[in-house]
Amino acid sequence: GLTLDIWLRKKRDTQAAYAFLKRLHKQFGQPKVIVTDKAPSIGSALKKLKKEGYYQNTEHRTVKYLNNLIEQDHRTIKRRSRLYKSLRSASATIKGMETIHALNKKHRRDGHLFGFSVFNEIRNMLAA
Repeated sequence: GLTLDIWLRKKRDTQAAYAFLKRLHKQFGQPKVIVTDKAPSIGSALKKLKKEGYYQNTEHRTVKYLNNLIEQDHRTIKRRSRLYKSLRSASATIKGMETIHALNKKHRRDGHLFGFSVFNEIRNMLAA
């Protein structure tokens, strides 16, 4: 139920999905379940990764309602995405927005996600 990472790309194709899923596997290991939308690029990227030995015991769920929590998590960014003229300016703005958003999330503020807490890191930086 946690948003592990966000990756902004020009295209939402199999190559982008493949690179993103491979990066997540290296960072967090193999999950029991992955919940995504029904984008064909994600399905083909997962098939390719399974052939290479990744995500062997992972269930891929594409049920519309399971993905609602994820979609609601970044709806403010999706609303503003048409306003950006370049990928670079969008990336810089979104990084700032997501950092502030992460501070307000209960699971980030009250605990650690894989040994890392955005809230604690920023608090430590401000105290130094």
